[in-house]
Amino acid sequence: KAPLHFPPGFSPSARAPARARAMEAPRPGEGGSELPPAELKRRLSRGVHWTWFLAVLAHTLNLQSEAILFRNACKGDLGRTAVVLARCNAAAGLAGIVVNEVGGRLSDTFGRSLFYLLGPLSQLAAGAMVFMRPDHLRTLVWSKILRSVFTTFSGTVVGAAGMRDVFFGKELGDKIAETGGAVGLGLLAGPLVEASILRRAGERVPFLLLSLVGAANCAVCLSIPETLRRAQRAALDLGALLRSANPFGFLRIYIDGSRKLRTLAAVQFLQSTIDGKTLSDLSQIWMREHLGFSIAGIRNYVMGFGLAASFAGKELRPVILRRSSIWDYTTCTNLSSLAAYALRGAAESPRLFLGVMPLLLLGANGAAGAGIGPLVNAEMAACGFTAGEAAVCLNNMRACATILATLFYAHVYSFCRSRGIYPGYVFTAAGLLG
Repeated sequence: KAPLHFPPGFSPSARAPARARAMEAPRPGEGGSELPPAELKRRLSRGVHWTWFLAVLAHTLNLQSEAILFRNACKGDLGRTAVVLARCNAAAGLAGIVVNEVGGRLSDTFGRSLFYLLGPLSQLAAGAMVFMRPDHLRTLVWSKILRSVFTTFSGTVVGAAGMRDVFFGKELGDKIAETGGAVGLGLLAGPLVEASILRRAGERVPFLLLSLVGAANCAVCLSIPETLRRAQRAALDLGALLRSANPFGFLRIYIDGSRKLRTLAAVQFLQSTIDGKTLSDLSQIWMREHLGFSIAGIRNYVMGFGLAASFAGKELRPVILRRSSIWDYTTCTNLSSLAAYALRGAAESPRLFLGVMPLLLLGANGAAGAGIGPLVNAEMAACGFTAGEAAVCLNNMRACATILATLFYAHVYSFCRSRGIYPGYVFTAAGLLG
């Protein structure tokens, strides 16, 4: 499938396991039960729209302020800052795999309502922690991990599962597509609000606002009706629950899969190493410390790239994919990513950094894998993987790829700075790897 553009930490691939589990549950209307009433659909759709908007807002509300506070807590050591941020993202990614799988199964047993609240409560707590101790590195680390893991879980996994409890077929597709507007609005509102606050009140206040966003999101989640009826709920299977907590289950692809599947999966694994979130924090450091971007300049870049990526995902990439073969599309997007990152790191030039944006848009955020995605799914089915197993394996494989890549890029950057080597080579490494 062609992935959409989401900010760091808010990855669309996390929906896959919830989708597979929801499809296995009996649908309302089957077995003599009635379809959910129109009021239930209306309240659920409105609630999920609001909670997804607030979740994206929570992710984008402190992109700049968080990077500044981490730099200050690391005493201005940019190499150490990059490594600490990368380790936070890696820990959040690994924990997210486990939480998404285990939490998704628990929501199938105990219902959705309780699990909607985990993300907003984590936002409230994370914001308060940093607001009270903005110069304490350990507080910053735990705040970032806590917010990243549970905001994604409650917003993406539980929200998507709730939608699949009551919407089906084309109606489900339409409702999921409608949420793109809420996500896009959050992508624009977060950087805009943060830049306005940073210029007037400093780096702590965005975290106070994060707590307020979490409190508002709690109120929204409490208004979302329960969608999973007791008759539909799955029995608690501790064995399956423990097995789902294994983040390395995707290695079955290389054990049970065919040679063709192993090759295709390796391509997707490498393409995932240049997802936007793998270089997000490093790009913040590069723009502020190496290119001299102002707060407003970084805000404009984040908003501009988000709009351009949304346009490319809806208008540009589908046309290219329809008019070319899978091999041509994949090669074109891979080479455009290589060229973009090689040029971006060639010099500390704002014009060069911005000028390569059109090349990045072709394969940004996993879009390079849109061509071979159906081939991977078909080959996994041919190798005996069920739809649910395939979704879980591929989701975990991409997550592990982004974790390893984030750590690799941060350590390359830190190594270059400590040895007096030009640090822009990290972007060249990203282009070659992805």
